[in-house]
Amino acid sequence: MSTSPDILEVLLRPPSGEESIDRKTLAGLLIEIAQSLKPELRAQQNGVRPGDLQFEQLRTLLVGREIETLSRLTGLVDDPERLAAAIGRVLPTAIAQATSDARMGHVLAPVMERAAESSIRTNPGTLINILYPMIVPAIRKSIGETIDETFQRLNQTLKYSLTWRGLKWRWEAWRTGSSFAEVVLRHTLVYQVEHVFLIHRHTGLLIAHVSAENASSQDPQLVSSMLVAIQDFVRDSFSGAEHQGLDQLRLGELRLWSEPGPFAALVAVIRGDPPEGLHDTLRNTLSRIHAERHHALERFDGDSSGLADVEARLRDLVALGEHAPPRVSLARTVVLGFLVLLLILAGTWAASWWHTQQLWQGYLERLRALPGIVITEAGERDGKFVVSGLRDPLAVDPQAVLREAGVNPAWVIASWVPYQALDPQSVLRRLEASLDPPPSVTLAIADDRIVARGSAPRPWLDRAYAVAQALPAGAPGFDLAGVRNEDEADEQQWQAYVEWLRSEPGIVITHSEAHNGNLVVSGLRDPLAVDPLKLLGAAGIDPARVEAHFEPYQGLDPQSVLRRLNASLAPPPSITLAIAGNRILAQGSAPRAWLERAHADAQALPAGAPAFDLAGVRNEDEADEQQWQAYVEWLRSEPGIVITKSEARDGKFLVSGLRDPLAVDPLKLMGEVGIDPARVEVHFEPYEGLDPQFVLKRLQASLNPPPGVTLAVEGDRIVAQGSASSPWIERARRAGNLLPAGAPVFDVSAVRNVSEGALGKLRDAIQARSIRFDNNVMLPAAGQDEILDQLAVELIELAKLSSSLNVISRVTLTGHSDAKGQGTSNLSLSVARAEAVRALLNKRGVDPDQLAVRGAGPLEPLEADTSEAARSVNRRVSFSVGFEEQP
Repeated sequence: MSTSPDILEVLLRPPSGEESIDRKTLAGLLIEIAQSLKPELRAQQNGVRPGDLQFEQLRTLLVGREIETLSRLTGLVDDPERLAAAIGRVLPTAIAQATSDARMGHVLAPVMERAAESSIRTNPGTLINILYPMIVPAIRKSIGETIDETFQRLNQTLKYSLTWRGLKWRWEAWRTGSSFAEVVLRHTLVYQVEHVFLIHRHTGLLIAHVSAENASSQDPQLVSSMLVAIQDFVRDSFSGAEHQGLDQLRLGELRLWSEPGPFAALVAVIRGDPPEGLHDTLRNTLSRIHAERHHALERFDGDSSGLADVEARLRDLVALGEHAPPRVSLARTVVLGFLVLLLILAGTWAASWWHTQQLWQGYLERLRALPGIVITEAGERDGKFVVSGLRDPLAVDPQAVLREAGVNPAWVIASWVPYQALDPQSVLRRLEASLDPPPSVTLAIADDRIVARGSAPRPWLDRAYAVAQALPAGAPGFDLAGVRNEDEADEQQWQAYVEWLRSEPGIVITHSEAHNGNLVVSGLRDPLAVDPLKLLGAAGIDPARVEAHFEPYQGLDPQSVLRRLNASLAPPPSITLAIAGNRILAQGSAPRAWLERAHADAQALPAGAPAFDLAGVRNEDEADEQQWQAYVEWLRSEPGIVITKSEARDGKFLVSGLRDPLAVDPLKLMGEVGIDPARVEVHFEPYEGLDPQFVLKRLQASLNPPPGVTLAVEGDRIVAQGSASSPWIERARRAGNLLPAGAPVFDVSAVRNVSEGALGKLRDAIQARSIRFDNNVMLPAAGQDEILDQLAVELIELAKLSSSLNVISRVTLTGHSDAKGQGTSNLSLSVARAEAVRALLNKRGVDPDQLAVRGAGPLEPLEADTSEAARSVNRRVSFSVGFEEQP
């Protein structure tokens, strides 16, 4: 037996040597052979029987290999160890073939990230061992560059510290805020980047080269190859340098600095003494080149046409590295001049300090004299002046005083906490800022009070009184007695208007005031009360100054209720409404519709409203209503009419209900009663009444009884009498059975079937006859004339009797033949025989329209065609008679 991986490989590989065999077709042929050998197998639904050895062998031949493979596959899937071994064998090949598919990376990325995270969390030392060879050299190199730059700054600083140039550079450092070492390097470092090479790390080919204009150079490709050769020589010659290389090389005035990258190395040839910070510039440029052209560098094969833009980056390095050398002057150390300079500086500083102190003291004195400012601290700290205290927001700005005093604001640190000063000047400023008094009002300080004089509008006075009451304890008083109210006359006029509104019925005043020069009034107003805005003109008030807000409500005083009743009822001229004490009386005459609306309104009046008395109103429609009631009662007595609603509304009459289509027309009865149809609105839905007379009419219309049948009502039944055909009798019985419950019974038992009397006997006699024929002959055999004569007499009598009974008789002639010969010939022969008999009967006076012809051939034999006698009997024309109702 094969191992588990072998089984999986067999399943994944298509079978060899059987491509040309159609196994499905072969199985079908073998099953047909088996069914031919055993026909009873065709009726089996589930295929091979369990105990059939032949079919077991056939199944083994056809699908034995598949069954064995399926069994092995089931064992493989059910055993986790075997399944893992099989998958492990094919998994590397599958992953290798799928590397070209971009989806593989998207699928494996989350799994690899989770695996790495779990591994690092479980054993961090593994990651440290992996990163150590890369991180430690990078850290060592960074520390080395930093130390070199530090020593370079220190050397330059010591070299120029005690020279005249060094003193000038120290002054520049103090003035610009830079360190002395940076200034020394800026003035003394002289270097030039003459060449920049970008070399591919894996192939050693030159990607790009840029040189300065005044720099002499050899072949760039040759230089690039030599540099790569030197790097390889160092790596191969010294142990521990396999993964490193030369990063600096010095040849006299020339320095060669190298910065390695993932795919390319940047090499700069520098003349002079460059700063260590140039390493960062080279490294940043190389990083940007890799970030921008990562894929191009990775696929570089010697063709640099796709990397032409890289030269612009390299040219920036050459441009940034060019510096003009400073002028070199002889160092002079003049100690005496230095000491004189120090004395001058000291004197100047002392004079400046004394002048500044005088300005500062004058500033503090001016602040203490200003109202609204309290100094709590004043001194010096860290070479600057410090002042703090309390300041009223409306007091003079200390910064403005500082500028007026000639003190530099940059020397002063001020901290002021806001507060409200209660001295008269501060309170006066606050009142003027908050109240903004009009030009007609003046505010002034009198002793310990602030006095207001003049004239002002009411809104300003209200705000001023509110502010005066809100002044804190200890503040000077605010006297408003000297201010006259300019709106006093308007307020008196407004009060008179408000009192006028209060006296009007249907108006309730809830609020009225004069606010900001405007007049406000609000309350409740009955929609039928007087309009408050219309009264403004009579009161002499400008409507533009008034803001009115009235909510609608229903006034219950008699005047408001009377107005509402007049508006809602619109009484006719014959009606008068008047107030009598606490009631509203209606007198006169009115139509029924108005009276009903008036009674409805009287009942709908709310509690507390005056009563609405309608006892004095006469109904003008009383005679018409009595006439209408008589008409409705007449309709109720008519059969087939059901009244569901009747009323008199708005001078018109309404009647609705159900009406049988056979009942009397309600509109025709109006003329007899004397009612104008234009005043009546009729709505009757059709229905079928069960009154015997209507049922009788409906049965006569639907059954259309023949002349020999009469229908009549007898008590609660409808009785049919006479004679009719069996189809009509059957229709009548069905109609009686379909009558709804409650309808009269339809009795058809007294109707006699016309086919059961003389007509039936004549039918039986005709159907008992037949005309005989010889073999293959279309005309009747000899001796059939007498039968034809008798048939003609019977058929003529049948037609006469049917006509008298209002019945249509139909006679069908059916031709027959024996079974000898072809079927189509026998069928044509039978039709010809029937046509021949109809023609012979026509000669004997029978109407041919009464006769129908059909051919049965040998399909309707009387006896089996086993003898000549039986075949002779079957060669015939038979007759069948049917009856139909006359239309």
